[in-house]
Amino acid sequence: MISFTLGEIAGITGGRYSGPKELLDRRIQDATIDSRTVQSGCLFVPIVGDRFDGHYFIPQAIDKGAIAVLAENKKSYTCPVIYVDSTIKALLAMAKAYRAIFDIPVVGITGSTGKTTTKELVANVLSQKFNTLKNERSFNNHTGVPLTLLRLNQEHRVAVIEMGTNTPGEIAALADIVRPTIGVITNIGEAHIEFFGTRDGILKEKSDIFKYIGESGRAIVNGDDDKLCTLRGKLKNVLTYGLNADNDIRGENVKDMGLEGMRFDIVYGGGRITATIPSPGIHMVMNSLCAAAVGLTLGIEPELIKQGIESYAPVEGRMQIIKTQRLTLLDDSFNANPTSMAAAINIACRASGRTVLILGDMLELGENSAEYHRNMGKKAVECGADIMIGKGPLMKNACEETERAGIETMHFDTSEDIMRALDNCLRDGDTVLVKASHGTNLKDVAEYIKANF
Repeated sequence: MISFTLGEIAGITGGRYSGPKELLDRRIQDATIDSRTVQSGCLFVPIVGDRFDGHYFIPQAIDKGAIAVLAENKKSYTCPVIYVDSTIKALLAMAKAYRAIFDIPVVGITGSTGKTTTKELVANVLSQKFNTLKNERSFNNHTGVPLTLLRLNQEHRVAVIEMGTNTPGEIAALADIVRPTIGVITNIGEAHIEFFGTRDGILKEKSDIFKYIGESGRAIVNGDDDKLCTLRGKLKNVLTYGLNADNDIRGENVKDMGLEGMRFDIVYGGGRITATIPSPGIHMVMNSLCAAAVGLTLGIEPELIKQGIESYAPVEGRMQIIKTQRLTLLDDSFNANPTSMAAAINIACRASGRTVLILGDMLELGENSAEYHRNMGKKAVECGADIMIGKGPLMKNACEETERAGIETMHFDTSEDIMRALDNCLRDGDTVLVKASHGTNLKDVAEYIKANF
């Protein structure tokens, strides 16, 4: 919980305070960028976005009890105002100053895929012993990260902060305010490659996290990743995890239990933990190994690591397995990239019954987007999908591959068209995968299936 005075905030942000002088010593208790969540004693921070200007909602925030507001414009308001050049930069500055108050372990997590799931698993393991703060959902950007840090309080003993990027320099900017004591990179894939050119460019961006962990900090990386394994000789105090025998934390005796999950051994030093992650896919084993590596680094007992892994529950829209009255829905609609989509197709096609793939465009893949999507069609053919339903112009490439192979294939431009087609398409006992980049908006299709099947 924030405990800055308005005067301190003005100093931290380099802003100009306007309001009664007697209120400069008044402390705020919370900060928000959403006027709908304003409570009494809160600081409202309006953000100028692509579609909305938060300044428009300042009157509503005041009506709901905001003690003060930040503002980029020079308008007058009926509450104290701190005028700044950039509300986003001001929010980041507040979070950096507030983070510096807390002398606790902070785990910073980034990577191309698996960030949110890994964050949830790490937090679940650590929370078996410590009061743990984490990002809500996938609030991993220049607004979500500072707002998460501003929720720290004296009862927290560790924080787990996911950091995302889609443009160069973002990881450095976020790591500068997070100041992780443990830096984690899950993998280097093709997500957002449009903005970085190559996987080496992505590696460089993600590796910026290690510039901020300090001399005593720990680097934890996926040692099976062909790019991350090159960091072994370049970083001090690095710990690797993976399935290969040369990793510090490694998985052995992996047993695939289909949609029920994965059973495996975690081998470290002279110890061994046998655990079952209740979510399918070899990537979940990798995420669990990462969580174990963090847990062991912070002194979590083996039995608590096992407990944290086995009590994991998927985040909404991230490979949620939902048994409806008629079928099994794999709701993985929140996000997608070539690595995660290929893994999801493989999981869906191993389930019982017919496999119906509802796949939407994967965004921000650059000049090779068509090829990436075509490969998803080939993956569907290879895995034996029964029906392919695509949405978006890019996914037409995948649909061409499945149609050529004789798989029943449909392509639509809108979610509404897909939903209309499902009534005559889906059968009792089907396994249905819904997956796409968030911007493709397939979440409504997943919700329709939940409600009607």
